[in-house]
This record gives sequence, C-alpha cells and structure tokens, in this order.
Amino acid sequence: MKLIHCADLHLDSPMEANLSAEKARERKGELLSTFKKLVRLAADGGVEAILISGDLFDSDHITKRTQRYVLELIAAHPQLCFFYLSGNHDRGNALRNALDKPQNLYTFDNGWRSYAFGEVVITGSESPDPDTLSLNADALNIVMMHGQERAGAGKRVAGEDVIHFGKLKGKGIDYLALGHLHDYRTASIDSRCIACYSGCLEGRGFDECGQKGYVLLEITGGRISHRFVPIARRTLHTVSCDISGFSSQLELENRVLAAVDAIPATDLVKVELIGSCPAETQKDVEHLTGVLAERFYFAKITDKSRLLLCPEDYANDVSLKGEFVRRVMASNLKDEEKERIIACGFRALMGEEVGL
Repeated sequence: MKLIHCADLHLDSPMEANLSAEKARERKGELLSTFKKLVRLAADGGVEAILISGDLFDSDHITKRTQRYVLELIAAHPQLCFFYLSGNHDRGNALRNALDKPQNLYTFDNGWRSYAFGEVVITGSESPDPDTLSLNADALNIVMMHGQERAGAGKRVAGEDVIHFGKLKGKGIDYLALGHLHDYRTASIDSRCIACYSGCLEGRGFDECGQKGYVLLEITGGRISHRFVPIARRTLHTVSCDISGFSSQLELENRVLAAVDAIPATDLVKVELIGSCPAETQKDVEHLTGVLAERFYFAKITDKSRLLLCPEDYANDVSLKGEFVRRVMASNLKDEEKERIIACGFRALMGEEVGL
C-alpha cells in the first residue's frame, strides 16, 4: 500500500515579493501545475491516497478558478482518496464547505476525526489537542496535524498551531504527517512514532531554498516506511561569494559566475557578496544582476561585503577625502552605515553615479 504525504502548497500565493508581475503570474501557475503533477504521479504509481497536511491554499480568500480546478482535479481521479487537513493559512477550508465536494475527498474539523483506510487508520484535527487524542494501539495509525513543534507550548500561539511532541508519546502513533514547516525534516516521538514535515512542493522565496517535494509512504508487513521525493519545477538557491581582494569589475563578474556555475538556468538565485574590499574599488552590482538575469529564471544580488578601511590612514590626510572620512567616522552612525556612506562618497569623488 502506498500513500503520499504533502503540505504547504500555498496555491494562489501572490508570488510578488521578488518577481515581476509577469513571472509572478507564471510561478503562481506553476504551483498549481506541480500539484497536478503530484496527482498524476500518484495515479500512475499505484498510490492509493494523498494526505495534505494543511495550507493547500495561501489564504481563505482563494479565487473561484483555483478552487474549481482543485475540485475537478480531485474528482477526475476517483482511484485516489484525498485527505485534506486545513492549516493556519487556509483555515476557512474552501474544499470542505464546497457544495459539490467530490466523494473521494475527506476532510477534518476541530475535533479528532478518524478514517479506516485499508491497512491504516488516518486521524486528524484542525485544532489538535493531544490530551484528547485516543487511538487503537493495535491499529496502524497515521495522524495528520499542522503546526510548529515547541516544547512545553499550549495549543496555539499568535494565531498559529503549536504541537507539543512530548504529549504525543505513547499515543500509539506510527507516523505523524505534519505541515507548517517548509523544509523536509523528521524526528522520533517515541520508539514507535516518527514525525515528519514533508515541506512544500515549490519554494516561493529565498527563505525556502533547497529541494522541495513530498513524502512517499509504503506500508508492508504492518510497518510504515517513508522517503522524500523531490518534485519542484524550480529550486531556489542562496549562494555566498567572497569578493575580497578583487581588482576589476571583470574579475568580480567571473567570481560571481563561478559561484553559481553548477546551478541550472531554470532556477532562482540570490548571490550574497561577502568579504571586504577597498572603498575605492568599483563594484557595479546593477551590472552583475543583469549578467545573472540573462542566465537564470530569476536572480538578485545582496551586497553584504565590508569596507576595507583603516581610519588611521586618513587621520592626517589634508585632502577632501581625508576630511570626509574623519567626519563620517566621528558620527554616531552604526559601523555598517559609516561603511556604506564612505563607499558611496569615494565613488562620487571618482565621478561615478551613486545611490544610498
């Protein structure tokens, strides 16, 4: 018996934090396409059910078109059962309340609800209270929950579900299918129970870098095994590039290109410039961004490099540059702001266009 565990698809997400309006629309469509791909893989691979552990949608206010598409996709695959538990983003549960809810869609509410499904019992709650969870220890139990694990916490903090793993020990759980964290990770609850966050299917921002996918569960001999399966159409990457000691814009460009050489052109990339360089050094970040934009689906550069500056070198300098450095260094600004202002000032003195 095979099942798929996924979560945090965030369909209808605006996707506008980094992308242009055109690419935001495209990525929004790709989120939906990846979900369709997941369903197709499940149908073709002999999977019997898909468990969605929350945040299928990005909010309660989804478009009718997206809701209709998801309902039609589920109904078009009657050989699959869909178990959908809403999360903190889609608490309104547009699918549960749909007038034409497909017969192969099973949902949950605020109390614990269990479904006997083949070799397993699937239990879930949208407001999970471990104290009221009661399972048949002789059954093979899968429990679906959505929330952040925090030791000693209660049911909810700041509008967000909180899961206390300690209270789930000895409850007879074999597999805890979790949603809310957007990276794949596992933890042992007790000698019997493995807790698993499947992560999201597609990264949406640079706080969601790395491989994204779902978890395939296989049930044989009364035991549940699981493995992570990547599925994302595009991967997000954050890459650090040390630019210390570069001598020309061309050398800087070559360093950045070398740092991202192994990344596929279809992916999204953020390069963080680190290290230190003299204030007089010409560093055209806009040009570098353009170079990367020609190579990748999306690229951005964040300059975190530091200014290589010894104030003592300008202590007795009677030039305009020396006076400028002394005044900035004597100010009450933070060190990072001083460095940025001095770097801009030096470039201005060299006749470059600068901006703060």
